[in-house]
Amino acid sequence: MSNFCFFHRDTLNKVQSILLLAVVFSVNSYAFTSDTTYSSNEETIYVYREEDDKTGLIDAAVKTEVISSQDIEQGHYLDLSQALSEIPGVSSNSVERRSGAKTALIQGFGENSVLIMIDGTPVSQNSSFGFDLGQISTENIEKVEVIKGGASALYGSQAIGGVINIVTKRPENKKELFLDISSGMGASESIATTKNAKLLYSARDFGIGHKVSFSIREQEGYDLDNDSLVEDGVAFEKINSSLYLDKKFGNNLVSINYLFFKDTIESHTSRPFGSSAFGKLDNNTNTTTHNLKLTNIRKLNNGSLKYSVNAEIISDDLNLNDNPKTVFKETYKQTDYSAYRAELTYDPIINEEHALTMGLLYKSDVVDQRTTIQQTDEVIVENNDIENKRVWAAEAFIQDNFSYGNFEISPGARLQYDSSYGTHISPKINISHFNDISNSVKLKSWLTVGTGFRAPSIKERFFTLDHSSVANYIVKGNDFLTPEKSLSLQLGEEVQFGKDHSVHANIFYNQISNLIESVEKDSDTSTRIFTYENLEEVTAHGIELGSKTQLHNKITLGMNYSYTETVNKSTGLMLTNRPLYQANTKLTYSPIEKLQLTAKANFTGKKYTSEDNTEINKSYTTMDFKVNYNFTKKLNIYLGINNFLNVTKDPAQDSVVSLTDDRPSLGQFIYTGLKVRGF
Repeated sequence: MSNFCFFHRDTLNKVQSILLLAVVFSVNSYAFTSDTTYSSNEETIYVYREEDDKTGLIDAAVKTEVISSQDIEQGHYLDLSQALSEIPGVSSNSVERRSGAKTALIQGFGENSVLIMIDGTPVSQNSSFGFDLGQISTENIEKVEVIKGGASALYGSQAIGGVINIVTKRPENKKELFLDISSGMGASESIATTKNAKLLYSARDFGIGHKVSFSIREQEGYDLDNDSLVEDGVAFEKINSSLYLDKKFGNNLVSINYLFFKDTIESHTSRPFGSSAFGKLDNNTNTTTHNLKLTNIRKLNNGSLKYSVNAEIISDDLNLNDNPKTVFKETYKQTDYSAYRAELTYDPIINEEHALTMGLLYKSDVVDQRTTIQQTDEVIVENNDIENKRVWAAEAFIQDNFSYGNFEISPGARLQYDSSYGTHISPKINISHFNDISNSVKLKSWLTVGTGFRAPSIKERFFTLDHSSVANYIVKGNDFLTPEKSLSLQLGEEVQFGKDHSVHANIFYNQISNLIESVEKDSDTSTRIFTYENLEEVTAHGIELGSKTQLHNKITLGMNYSYTETVNKSTGLMLTNRPLYQANTKLTYSPIEKLQLTAKANFTGKKYTSEDNTEINKSYTTMDFKVNYNFTKKLNIYLGINNFLNVTKDPAQDSVVSLTDDRPSLGQFIYTGLKVRGF
């Protein structure tokens, strides 16, 4: 393992003190230079460096990596988890305990340590194992922004691993209609068919902006081994829809945004071979999310005042077939989760050379869980596992942005009060240096140092999931968890050689005290028991490399590589399910203006799957090929082959203990689609 320096807790406290002093000193500075002014509908928004969207990540010195809607369309990405493969150091973990749900992993930290936001507002976990990236369809995405490490004061100190912000599309003055229909099927024995449809309409009539989007994705279940009862691929239906309205009243821009997600998953498992109740089990999961956000942005003489309220209601229903010999499903578990937020943000523009952002936030989470067990046709038992458990928090934050010569500096701090864990302050600072060596060679260097504080989530503390009859495991919450504290350092350099070539490198070091991790406990039976525990000290360190080159006016080559070690300092062992290396290469060729050919290779390095590091998931490589052809500006056809090398995991067996294998469950897959733009 690499010998990176290890910060003791005393060192972390000293760093926090130094950062806090820097914040206090820097907020009084007034030497800031604005790069760009953007004007839309007579509203002037000062933009610092590359950001031009009030729903985006506005950070002068923090490196923000962006996936555009064009990248998403050309890559034929159906959901957010697929799109994130474009960024080095960012990946998704497949949670087999949640029927293959995809959770984000950034620089060795994932699930609860990565903050997922939609238009700058955090969204809640939609399962007990983190936010499922596969739930978010792509038709409504304008761009995806990623900040790595806990380096910003504006988005919550709980973003220890990083921030993923989904910026949705907004109505333009002209009408827009977009339709995308596709289907595909597996090319091997594990036949799997998919059908997908995406629709978006937006316009602005009588001063009212309105947008409607809808998507549906369906997949049939499939199996890598027809001789086993358990199936490797679940059948699912995922529905996304949204409604957005906005209207300007004088100096106020009022908007309403409603999001709806519905996931229906059907899986087929089995009782272990040799048991008295051996047989095939059918299980269903239904998750419904309603998210409503009301926002008002008021233009002031010296900036803007934004206030918003947000409500999110999630219902998660599990129907579990415990005994294949009965006609009814023995277990029904319903979890209702509610999250409420009220936020006030003030962006004063003291003059064109200085900017501040400050704000207040209140949030409240409530969870309620019930289990109904049917033992016979007549005997039904109902239990309240969690009854209206509630936690709340209040926060205040401030961030300054100023420049000194070729330096841009953004100090900030976030003050948090948690109803269960008290008060904590998290200072941060971001520094960038810009140097134009010549007209064609430009350098950008960055250093970010941030501290973080994350209280255990309401699900980590109270949630209970009993899948002992389905997949032979139980997950239990732990109300004795302590908050995580983190220190994140990022140091990087980017070199731009004209318009045709750029390279970048970033080294990182993240330290977390009391990292909350899902761990397996000893069990007196064959049932596996999981719970959440604090790991005293964990470090994640590594390097990220990337380049993009215009080899020819028709050929573009992109390459990314990352190496990450995530170590439990108490044992000296690696944390599980974190790949050591990741790399991808993307080659795009346009022989004629209307035709684009893309070849992409993804390499995932080995990862440890047992806490004692004796079991290893071996490395693997996948390759995808994609074709886009534009008949006209309004009509496009596309086709592709995913997992061309047909790399798959070992088939699931009807055994007591399932094997951990993170290779793809779906082999070579061929698809085609049609895109139509109207008006």
